[in-house]
Amino acid sequence: MENYKLKSDEVVLYKGNVSLVGNSGATEIVLTNTNLVFISTYKKLFSKEEISVLEYSIEDIKMYENKPHIISKGNKAEIYLIDNEIVAEFSSKNELHKFLGVINKLLTGETSAQRGAKKIRGAIDLVDEALGINTVEAIGNVIKNGVVNSVTGAVGKIGKAITSKKK
Repeated sequence: MENYKLKSDEVVLYKGNVSLVGNSGATEIVLTNTNLVFISTYKKLFSKEEISVLEYSIEDIKMYENKPHIISKGNKAEIYLIDNEIVAEFSSKNELHKFLGVINKLLTGETSAQRGAKKIRGAIDLVDEALGINTVEAIGNVIKNGVVNSVTGAVGKIGKAITSKKK
């Protein structure tokens, strides 16, 4: 990273090696709190090593449904920017997922697990409202009272909810 100087308010969040589709040579990817940087090194026949630095503001990354518009396929990531698209191949799926986790946290303020938990909580709340039950309480009853007593109680509540809506 000797070819890229961090600004005074910039910190490195992720650093790794990728291959950029369409470029030959080694490329280092650096994600900071303000920029996405690609530092490529090319060695041409009978000439010195050449270095190319591509720097994109994180604000240039397109967002879709409140998350970065990055599509992963295998160990490749298609990163959609306002004026460009970059396809980067990571050394492994694990490295790609590390990068995706960091960039999602940076741009949304939440980890993938936190967003997933919110979606599940929303679905549980929808079911609870539709059936007039409390899923968390029902699971607690299963643990406390056993399956048979809890199922009997839940079926009774669902039956009452259905009959009260018919009236």
